[in-house]
Amino acid sequence: MPSNEKVVKAFLYGADTSVFSDEGKLINLLPDPIPFGGVYVGPSGADDYVGLIQSNIRLDYLKAHEVIVEGDRVIVIGSERGYFLRNGQPYEMDWVHVNRVIDGKIMEMREYNDTAAMLEAYNKSEAK
Repeated sequence: MPSNEKVVKAFLYGADTSVFSDEGKLINLLPDPIPFGGVYVGPSGADDYVGLIQSNIRLDYLKAHEVIVEGDRVIVIGSERGYFLRNGQPYEMDWVHVNRVIDGKIMEMREYNDTAAMLEAYNKSEAK
């Protein structure tokens, strides 16, 4: 069985949604009108989330700066830079993901993002 850190990184870097348990929750609470906030359940929910991310943003940079593993908890502290497809506006933010991994599957992943940075870029007019 892969380590809990490898399970989390398989989703983070490879968008491998099979690492979610059938009951596993991906929670990313974002302000309206950002379209990919919400609670997604199981591998199919994680697939929906990945699809929404890919149809709304392009990432130029995604990096886990620190990974803390303690028992079934995997906390990832990182940052990303990208832009929204709807208006071409760039954003840059730090984030924290708090994961619970049991028997090689993600049972819960909570994303804590710099929502102000995302919302500001999302609401701007098209880049020129």
